[in-house]
Amino acid sequence: MSIALSLILVSAVVHAIVNILTKRADDKYAMRLLIGVFSAIFVAPALFFVPLPTGAWWFLGGTALVHALYELLLVKSYESAAFSAVYPVARGSGPVFTAIGAILVLGEHPPALQLAGIVMVCGGVIAIGISHRATEGALKGIGFALATGLTIGTYTLIDASGVRAVANPFSYVLWFFVAHGFCVLATAPGIRGRAVVMEARRQWKLGMLLGALSITTYGAAMLAFRFGATAQIAALRETSVLFGTALAMSFLGEHMTIRRWIAAAVIAAGAILLQAG
Repeated sequence: MSIALSLILVSAVVHAIVNILTKRADDKYAMRLLIGVFSAIFVAPALFFVPLPTGAWWFLGGTALVHALYELLLVKSYESAAFSAVYPVARGSGPVFTAIGAILVLGEHPPALQLAGIVMVCGGVIAIGISHRATEGALKGIGFALATGLTIGTYTLIDASGVRAVANPFSYVLWFFVAHGFCVLATAPGIRGRAVVMEARRQWKLGMLLGALSITTYGAAMLAFRFGATAQIAALRETSVLFGTALAMSFLGEHMTIRRWIAAAVIAAGAILLQAG
């Protein structure tokens, strides 16, 4: 579990950095397109050094489609309500759906302490989101955020199964980024038209950086699923909201309220319970 813990904490920190930088993008959907395309370009040469992901092609096709839907719902939630409100709800609800799926589909049965830790981490993350003052359209944004969380839970289960189905986990990880890149490249222009391509061309430098970072954050997460329990690892990854909050305070000038500090403490306590369990 120590390998999985190290990998998922690296994933959480880098994930927070990616989302803080994505928040600064003028067109977030164009940025998500760039992240997918550049991550695929960066890993493509490495495909020649790993075996084909035999037995995992259906997982790769499924996760690519779910990720494309995730990108759309995530941006829709950003456009409907404040980023700092909907993002924690999406990330906090994702592990809930993952835990349910892990029990019902994968046959995993986390012990009571770990279930309590999952609930605390998810509850604390969601509490950070709803602690923000409600704005017009917030309810719609929360709806999109919950739908985003459902896609997070879905692709987490698919990728946890896929990375365990192959002999070499790196073959699944590398082919995932290629499949995801092709999928978003095919779907994004159809959803947003030529405008998204023009915006992507304007923001390509930041997209290149975030594409490289995304390989680290989700690549580390998928490798962690190889070594640890799905629901537990998924919940630990959402400690990224803690790192994101710290970065937002340092670089975006955002402030923490008493409620948010309490929610942060609950997340930290939940993470400890996950390890104690």
